[in-house]
Amino acid sequence: MKHTIVIQRHRPWLRPALIAGGSAALALGGFALYSYTRTHTVSDFERAQLEVEQLRDERRQLTRDLREARKEVADLKDQVVYVQRSGEIDTQACGEVKNSLASLQAEAADLREQLAFYRGIVSPDLSKAGVRIYDLKLTRGADDRSYRYELALIQSVRHDRRIDGRIDLAIEGIQGGARQSLRWDNLVGGDAKNLLFSFKYFEEFSGELHLPPGFKPLRVSARLVTDVEGAPPVEDQFDWAKIVASP
Repeated sequence: MKHTIVIQRHRPWLRPALIAGGSAALALGGFALYSYTRTHTVSDFERAQLEVEQLRDERRQLTRDLREARKEVADLKDQVVYVQRSGEIDTQACGEVKNSLASLQAEAADLREQLAFYRGIVSPDLSKAGVRIYDLKLTRGADDRSYRYELALIQSVRHDRRIDGRIDLAIEGIQGGARQSLRWDNLVGGDAKNLLFSFKYFEEFSGELHLPPGFKPLRVSARLVTDVEGAPPVEDQFDWAKIVASP
């Protein structure tokens, strides 16, 4: 049996040296890793903080812009309401002015008519002195055949006595292609059939008038017969289109 002899160099310091070197390498590596991590972490943290500050600044600016925009919208709404209200007030005021003007014009026309009426009584034209028809007016009713009439007779104040008489009225027109004259008392009812007058200065008559179907009126003929001995009848004619007023 052969024996093998192994000869080893005795190095008692090698093991501790390796351990120390390894520990130093680990420590150095750990420090390097710590330094690297710390450097990048701080850099990232600072960058994140910077971005956060920037975002906060943007948010504050957006908040201010939003507040200003809301204020501007509120101001615009107030202006719109003001303009609308002003327009409504102007429209209402214009409407009231127009209504007042129309009312005043109607009142003025009525006063002029009354003035002309009384002037005709107080100081009539020589050619129109005596009893005469001052006005004849027809107002259309519910249909084309129904009318309300208003008739006014006057006499000059130069005549200080009461005068009596009657009015004969007739409506001339066309029916069935032929000319026809209809008596007034056949178109009205009640007391209006007999238009008898008795007055000193003026007298008014009114009532309802109904035309037959198919009759187209053209004019109204009037004849006043007084009780004055020897006085001729007073005759007059009125164009239908001129004496018919709107309802």
